Amino acid sequence: MYIYKKKVLYSDTDANSNMSIEGIMDAIQDCININSEAIGKGIAYMHSTKKAWFAISWNIEVKRFPKLFEELAVKTWPYAFTASMGYRNVVITDAEGEDIVCADSFWSMVDIATGRPVKIEESDTEGYELEEQYPMASLGRKIKLPDNFSEQDTVKVRKSYIDFNGHMGNAKYIQLAGEYIPQEAVVKGIRVEYKNQSKYGEKLILSTACEDTDLGQRLVVKIMGQEKQDIKSVVEFKL
Repeated sequence: MYIYKKKVLYSDTDANSNMSIEGIMDAIQDCININSEAIGKGIAYMHSTKKAWFAISWNIEVKRFPKLFEELAVKTWPYAFTASMGYRNVVITDAEGEDIVCADSFWSMVDIATGRPVKIEESDTEGYELEEQYPMASLGRKIKLPDNFSEQDTVKVRKSYIDFNGHMGNAKYIQLAGEYIPQEAVVKGIRVEYKNQSKYGEKLILSTACEDTDLGQRLVVKIMGQEKQDIKSVVEFKL
């Protein structure tokens, strides 16, 4: 298990002085990246092997949002590797030791040049310590789409959206989708399914659908490429 100590700073928070969804995602991704760097499997290693880990899906449960200036521990560990897939948990714990955010994620190792999955070699996982999977709902990577979506907006992929892999960063999809969460709503969970990469300058169509479930409401945001009409990502918020 890798542990990253984090204080919730002003730049991490929303209008209510709670850690924002973007702040949570940044802390989660920072912890994962620092873990990789700490064992020599970070950006330099990925470039040397011409491979990269691409997120396939996220399932995040939010028991409560951290507050401004809270002291947190962000913990991460992989729990399985298959031929070309890796599976990882991330948990955010407060100063009292309570787990307040927990996440399950699926990752694919891909060839940077082709974007196609490649076999995970023993050298790619050396240094990572496998631990037991965190006890949370296992929902898989596929998000069931509602029947009817309403188109909301078209946005252009900006330079600031692009990460070191040359495509729109994972957290940016959640940030764009979060614009459609009702002001009074409390987010209890977030799921993301990544389907296709978005490049700089592409135009994206954002559409939404909201429906009632046995566990409450869910807001689903579909992000689609305007030119090819290919779904880039689906983001679901449990409200």
